Amino acid sequence: MMTKNRIFTLLISAIMLSGISVAFADSPADISSPDRHSVEVKGKIKLYRVQAEGMQLGKDQDKTNAEVFVTLDSAPKMVYSLQIHGDSPKSNQVMADTLRDAYVNNIPVTLYHIIGINKTNNLKILMVQLTR
Repeated sequence: MMTKNRIFTLLISAIMLSGISVAFADSPADISSPDRHSVEVKGKIKLYRVQAEGMQLGKDQDKTNAEVFVTLDSAPKMVYSLQIHGDSPKSNQVMADTLRDAYVNNIPVTLYHIIGINKTNNLKILMVQLTR
C-alpha cells in the first residue's frame, strides 16, 4: 500500500523527469516579500545612466554588460544594472522606465537584486517597487 508521502514523492519525480518546472519553491509568500534569491535595498536614485547596447562598465569581477545603471543614496558605491537589449524580457523596459520616472520625480525606490556570489559592486536588478 502506498502512503501519501510516497505518492507525493513519485508525482514530484515524474514532474521533474518530464522537464516541467515547478516554481512554488521560490515564489514569495505575498506581494510584499521578495523571493529567497534576492536582496532588498531602498533609497533615492542618485544616478540614472542609459548607454548603448554592447558597451560594458567596470573591470574584472565588476564588469557588466547592461544598458541601464542606477546608484542609490543609501549605497552610493553599489551599481545596480538592468539589461534592455533586444533579447531581454519586456519587463526590463518597464523597470527601466519606472526607475527613470522615480529619478526625475525624486521618488524613493525599493530594488531587489541578485544575491552576489562574488564580491562585486555591480548587481543585477530583479524587481523595482515604489511604495507610498
